[in-house]
Amino acid sequence: MKHYYLLFILFCLPFSKGFAQDDPHLNRMAGDIKSLQKKAGNKAFLNQLVLRWSESSMPKITLMDEIGRDANEYKGDGANKFRMNQLVTFVYDRQNRGMVSKGDYFNSTEKGIHYSAIEKTVSKGKTVTYTLKGHSGTQEFLFIPFNKKSKYSAKVNNSDAQKKDDGVQYVRLAKVNKQDEIHLSITYDQTNSAKYESFVILNYNRQEP
Repeated sequence: MKHYYLLFILFCLPFSKGFAQDDPHLNRMAGDIKSLQKKAGNKAFLNQLVLRWSESSMPKITLMDEIGRDANEYKGDGANKFRMNQLVTFVYDRQNRGMVSKGDYFNSTEKGIHYSAIEKTVSKGKTVTYTLKGHSGTQEFLFIPFNKKSKYSAKVNNSDAQKKDDGVQYVRLAKVNKQDEIHLSITYDQTNSAKYESFVILNYNRQEP
């Protein structure tokens, strides 16, 4: 009896902590994003990713542009090292030809598009905070720093992000209602040598009723 009880506990433990296997497309995208860490500014490689993410086997993705800007973002030369916002913009255009107005379509709540991303650059010792509205169902978030050794912390609502590999951090919210607000924050630690760091925020929004 004790043996079966132990197996039950081991089986349930990951779910009691709120973890689950990341969405497979989210993992694939994260792998591609991490590859940009070694190919910064390589336009040919960026174009390859645009084509790859635009393939029919890949889900649609949009820019999480509605979260706006935080005063603690770094806005000088060298910001947005991944060029992720440009990548997503080009992919969206290929997936949704005919859409031309930024204000009309760059919103992570667009119906039928479950994936969104945005790149933000944070000054040393500062915290940036953003609010998402209109998401529903299971939510998965990945935070990916350009320098995988950067010291930082990320949080979604009251959940501290859990460390994965290569500096990536992860949060899963099991259930979000459409009227709920989701608060995201990233703190770039004062002990880092670099004056700023770029982060990609990647989201899977299940869009359940």
